[in-house]
Amino acid sequence: MKKSLKKQTAFDPYLERIVLQPEDLPDRIHTKLSDHYAWCFCEFCGNPTEYSAILEAPKVIKRLKRGNAKIVPLTETMYTAAQERAHVLTSRYEQACEGKFGPYEAARMLMRYCNIIEMQGDRSADSFREQVERKLLLAEWAKHGKAVWATKLPGQTDKDKKPSKLYCENHNPQRSDNARRAYQRDRRFISEYHDFIEKIWSHGINSGSLPTWDIEAHAYVRKEAYRQVQFLKSPTIMIDDFLKKGSMTQAEIARKLGVSRQAVSATIKRRAKKSDKCH
Repeated sequence: MKKSLKKQTAFDPYLERIVLQPEDLPDRIHTKLSDHYAWCFCEFCGNPTEYSAILEAPKVIKRLKRGNAKIVPLTETMYTAAQERAHVLTSRYEQACEGKFGPYEAARMLMRYCNIIEMQGDRSADSFREQVERKLLLAEWAKHGKAVWATKLPGQTDKDKKPSKLYCENHNPQRSDNARRAYQRDRRFISEYHDFIEKIWSHGINSGSLPTWDIEAHAYVRKEAYRQVQFLKSPTIMIDDFLKKGSMTQAEIARKLGVSRQAVSATIKRRAKKSDKCH
C-alpha cells in the first residue's frame, strides 16, 4: 500500500496561489526537526535555516476564485486593536503577578501566551507585552483572511528550490555560486565544527555562563564554533579581533595565533591597502 503523505497549506507569493506541500521528510530532516533547539539552525553555522526564517514570518491571505489568493495588507487599525488587547492582557498579568487571581494565574498566562524559551528568564510585564503583541497582531490580521506560511524567501522566484530545512541561504548549495563554494569549504570541517560546539557547551555549562534552555545561548555556541572553525582554516582571519583591543603588539598577536610576526605584519599591510582603495 502506498504511504499516505501529510500535506500543509502554504501561499506561493510568486504565483499568488494556495498550494499544498507534501511533508515526506527523510530521516535526517525528521531527526533535525525533532530537536527542540537545533531544528532552526544551519548545519554549518549559527544562522537560521531558510525554513525557520519562513516560519518567523507567516502571511495572511484572502482566497480568490480558482485557487488564487492575495496577501491581506496590515493596517493601522489592526495594529491599534492588537495594542489595546495587549494592554488589557498585560494589566491582568501584572495583577496576576501580585497574586490577585490566585498563585497560579501568572504561570498560566505565561504558558498560554508566551514562548518561555524566547523570554530568557525575563518574566517582567514588558517582556510579557512584547510576546503577546506579536501574537495578537497576527490574530487581528488573521480575522481578515487565513494565516499561512510562504513557500519562498523574499527575492526568490518560482524556479528556485523550496526553502531548506538544513541550511541557511549562505550555505545552501542550490542558491548561488558563493553559497555552493561556502558549502564545499565548510563541509570539510563539519567534524571540527561539532567538536567546537561540544567544547564550548562543556565550558559554558561548567562555568554556569551558558543556560541550556536559552535559545540565544544555542545560537551563540554555534556562531562561536563557526568563528573558531574559520580561525582553524586561516589563523590570520582573527587578526581584526585582536587589533580592536588596541593594546596588543604584532608579536603578541602572533603568539596568540601561533603564526609568525611577519605573517601578522603582512596581513595588516594587505588589509590597509584594501581599505585605502575603498576610500
